[in-house]
Amino acid sequence: MNKAEIMKNTLKKSIAECINALRDADIYSLVLLIFPFEDEPSVMLGYNTEDYADCLGSECVDSDDGDMDGFPSKETCRWDYSYWTQTEAMIFPEDEDTSEMRSQWINEMGGIEPDMENSKHYDDVDRVYDAFKEMLVEIVKEIHEEKVLTKKLGRELPILIHEDEYTDEVAMLNIKANGEELVKEFVEWINQGGPCI
Repeated sequence: MNKAEIMKNTLKKSIAECINALRDADIYSLVLLIFPFEDEPSVMLGYNTEDYADCLGSECVDSDDGDMDGFPSKETCRWDYSYWTQTEAMIFPEDEDTSEMRSQWINEMGGIEPDMENSKHYDDVDRVYDAFKEMLVEIVKEIHEEKVLTKKLGRELPILIHEDEYTDEVAMLNIKANGEELVKEFVEWINQGGPCI
């Protein structure tokens, strides 16, 4: 097995174990939130519940009036992770072993140019993040194919993949990972402008 397969299998196992440990029955979406750590990608698994979205939604406004004067729309409260419960069910890498696994995977792909003055550094970082996103897409597809969520929660749910922005690229990435139906509302929200700042 190469380093990419080892990391993918380890990460998928961690995500599946977290899903199997979930206690909230009214979860409507999970998220794999990608964030940087010294230019190397990390990911956090979180989720939101209908109860939390409903409570927060009562503070929000209808979509026609939303995102004006600082008041988010109900759709923004539902799909923008910054309004979620901020539950961190899992963070990867989680320890020295998984950090080393990530470094070995990056090195297997050619590494990252350490000199930040060199434009190759940023090209390398982009290449690594693109590969990491593709790995997450494969993992999410397999989790859906293996019905991990259905076995635990009785239904399939979207597992959203994104960083801190909601772009057309994010919409397409999530359609690829989850299929169109599961992410329909999320993609519609992005297409309508997502969060307005």
